[in-house]
Amino acid sequence: MIRIAYSPGFFNLRGPKLLLAVLAAVAGLLLAAVAALFAAATVVVVALVGGALLGMAALTNLFRRRPSAVPQGAAGEDGVIEARKVGGHEWVAYGWSDRDSPER
Repeated sequence: MIRIAYSPGFFNLRGPKLLLAVLAAVAGLLLAAVAALFAAATVVVVALVGGALLGMAALTNLFRRRPSAVPQGAAGEDGVIEARKVGGHEWVAYGWSDRDSPER
């Protein structure tokens, strides 16, 4: 009669094969645990860096809303002086040097 190799109740791992299979399974589980810890640490680092960036953005937004400490008389009536480009990177500003003149 022909015996079927994979009949119910047939267990192919015996002796050293069983020991090696268990060791391989344990090694795989340990490797997966280390990979999971590495992934969790990566998520924590990304969260910390993201929180630091959001904190810096909040601080810059806070400082941007504060009024400047420039006195009102430092420029013209509305705080703007006239400047004209004379060529290249050169500009000439008008009206800022005669602020202390008696006409004003």
